[in-house]
Amino acid sequence: MTRNNVWRAISVALFVFAAALSARSVVAQGVSVPKFVDKPGETYYDFGDHPMRYLENDRVKIGFDLSIGGAVVYLEDKANKSGNMINSFDWGRQIQLSYYSGPNPYVGPNGEKPSSDWAGLGWNPIQAGDCGGYGSRVLDFKYLDIPGGGAYIRTRPMLWPNIGVLAECVFVCVYKLTPNGFELSATIINDRADKTQYLGRTQETPAVYTNAPWYKLVTYLGDKPFENEPLATMVDKGDGKGWPWVGFYTPERWTALVNEKNFGLGVYQPNAVHSSGGFHGGDGAKGLPLGPKETATGYIAPHETTILDWNITRTYKTTFVVGSLDEIRETVYKLAKRDLKTRPEWVFEKDRQNWIYTNTTDEGFPIQGALKINLLPNAEACAQSSEDFWKTKDAPILEVDLALEDVGAVEKKDETLKFVLTPFSPADTIDYLQWSEGDKDQAREREEKHKTRPVLPNIEFSAPVKFDGERRVVRVDLRDVKGYDGAMKRLALLFPARNAKATLYSVRFVEK
Repeated sequence: MTRNNVWRAISVALFVFAAALSARSVVAQGVSVPKFVDKPGETYYDFGDHPMRYLENDRVKIGFDLSIGGAVVYLEDKANKSGNMINSFDWGRQIQLSYYSGPNPYVGPNGEKPSSDWAGLGWNPIQAGDCGGYGSRVLDFKYLDIPGGGAYIRTRPMLWPNIGVLAECVFVCVYKLTPNGFELSATIINDRADKTQYLGRTQETPAVYTNAPWYKLVTYLGDKPFENEPLATMVDKGDGKGWPWVGFYTPERWTALVNEKNFGLGVYQPNAVHSSGGFHGGDGAKGLPLGPKETATGYIAPHETTILDWNITRTYKTTFVVGSLDEIRETVYKLAKRDLKTRPEWVFEKDRQNWIYTNTTDEGFPIQGALKINLLPNAEACAQSSEDFWKTKDAPILEVDLALEDVGAVEKKDETLKFVLTPFSPADTIDYLQWSEGDKDQAREREEKHKTRPVLPNIEFSAPVKFDGERRVVRVDLRDVKGYDGAMKRLALLFPARNAKATLYSVRFVEK
């Protein structure tokens, strides 16, 4: 595969789920609705006649609906008398977990085909329920005796596209109240019969839907994060924007949906510098006092791109902040000081750190000390980092700790490990349509705007390596690499086409 084709394949892997980022609505086209079948021997939580449970302090109140997997259906900023901010038009809205993997399309264990409207999503378990209206099953719920108050919810999710089909996974959500919002610790525990290692796909971490008064989509777009630079409003009244969702790169790792007075809900996810969001329902609905069962809705989803093995256990943490834009941003800045590093450091001791592959696989989960990557004799294998943000002046040296070993008889020859760095570009300072659906004039306008803010070319260089099985650190002084200047957002390693194995322990940027 040529270098251009490698990067094209990576791009497809990153955005293959674009159609998923729609204002989901209940449909049941293209399939007959089956009778729902519970998982044999599984016991569900008895919520009685009243499925709602709440957590509350002096500032916020959140509500979970145990009839639809415990998804968050209620969030109130009591200090600002917001009322409920969360949309629940159907089981694809709420604040809820949503994951994506192969195959695409996914057919259930008893031949259950997906709805034709959602077949392109592949394997897509979500917390609330499916597109046919079946709610996910809560396995356990309990309040937690922790500072501030909290709740634990364990759920057997439905597959959104496949009506009446339980997913072969469990969700575990731990919620903790904070002085001006709440924290979510979200875990997926897979137990799939299909043991295929599918391509890494973009996950919503999580999906967030607000009611119509919270229509204005705001974040920071730029290369000076955490310096109180001006914010960007990507969706506003009268701009014709909002649907389809827009994608954007935000190195401050937060986005907010606010009302006309700039009060609302902020979502901070420290591992997600890429997000999507918008408003569905048209300009006329923006800011109207429409409630949770109306179709008009705002949307935010922080993105992490990752591989979901058949047996993986994986956790992310997201913080929700209510209040003014100033309060949201101030809170995020405090959290970022705790969470973020000056320069990337990926240590593969227990997980992939959101690295994904093209033209290869690894030995799968659990990760034990390193990524064990299978190289191929007829294709250049690529291992690519998650998106990040770092300034080159803070990260002058690259160190890759690895061992390379031939598998069987291989012609002995000198080899090189190739590196590809993706710089922060002028194009990263604006939003873009998540996919081509929607107003064509709007799409053309944005396309012209992008031409004025180009995408900078990738930076490529290489270093010699040996396939002798010895563990060593490949060290590159990036101050000698042409173009390594300003800010960067991604690194990829391209291994030579060879019948071999790469054991990758860590990738670090260091000062000296």
